[in-house]
Amino acid sequence: MPGPYRFGFAASPAAAILALAACEPAAPPGEDRGFIPGGNYVLVGMDGGTVPLRNVTMLVEEYRISGQGPCNSYSAQNNVDLPQVSLSPIVSTEMACKDSRLENRFLSVLQSATEMEYYGGVLKVKSPSTWLIFEYGVRADSGVSALDAARGSQ
Repeated sequence: MPGPYRFGFAASPAAAILALAACEPAAPPGEDRGFIPGGNYVLVGMDGGTVPLRNVTMLVEEYRISGQGPCNSYSAQNNVDLPQVSLSPIVSTEMACKDSRLENRFLSVLQSATEMEYYGGVLKVKSPSTWLIFEYGVRADSGVSALDAARGSQ
């Protein structure tokens, strides 16, 4: 009689694993995007540091990326499925402003991006040279730097 008991014992863990797998929530249809949630993001980091203002945005759609830099709006088609990135040439308006250096660097890194990664509310856009770090949200138009906001009325 040891044969049937062994089979029943071995089947129990397999049944438990299948039951747990069935409990995993399914992604809403059309919202997967390779685990990259679509929507609005704000740039918070670039080149290993933080950005001074939260005034660069990116809207992630299935095959399009667009947004607003400190000076200009931009857009590009993504020619592959997310999380991979292969952008067509970025098109942007051409207004001059005091933050054009930051904007030019941002657009350069974005143009060379190869993939995205999303974890814990943070979107990372990887290029060969660095990462762009975004948080889910919208542009801060107050003109107050992150440092000044942290200082408050000191």
